[in-house]
Amino acid sequence: MRHLTVLAALLFAPLAARAQESALPFTLPEFTALEKFQPDVLIGFRAGFVMATDAEEAVPFIGAGVRFPIASIAAVEFSFDVWQDEFAGGDAKVLHYPVMVSGMFYFPLETPSTAPYIIAGVGMHNFKFDYSGALGGEPSDTDAEFSFHGGAGLELTVGRFLKVHMDVRWILMDPDPAADALKDEEFDSVQFSFSLDLRF
Repeated sequence: MRHLTVLAALLFAPLAARAQESALPFTLPEFTALEKFQPDVLIGFRAGFVMATDAEEAVPFIGAGVRFPIASIAAVEFSFDVWQDEFAGGDAKVLHYPVMVSGMFYFPLETPSTAPYIIAGVGMHNFKFDYSGALGGEPSDTDAEFSFHGGAGLELTVGRFLKVHMDVRWILMDPDPAADALKDEEFDSVQFSFSLDLRF
């Protein structure tokens, strides 16, 4: 009988201990990322691809931007990009050179070198339209319109003086080209970018 009692104690002791641990109040790990993460002043050189709704294909772009922190988890960015896409079977070439102002709000992770963010802003979107082929009779023209954009990205610290960020932005724009063939085209675009940033 004594051997059975000892055996039962050996079998049920771990179960009792586990039950006692599960009865303890559950606590989440302490979130300290806000104490570790701090936006930096950044000068970035970036490149990527842009795809307009009715364009013939995605095209590359290049650009530059400057970011300034305005709070512990917020920053503002001034940027300038350049790209050219095609419409109407390639007979209309549209040069874009927007200047954009963006606000971003970071969601720091417990790894202080990694920070996802959301972004939104406005821009002065400048256009130059050149025509050829079936539209060769149309004169070149320019336009400038306000645009709006929003998106999300990820900022990574890779060294004492270096960061990189990647983001995707939806750019809403509505230019007024002179050519009737482009009046019904949709110019809203998705921009995928990668930036190499110098920290200050």
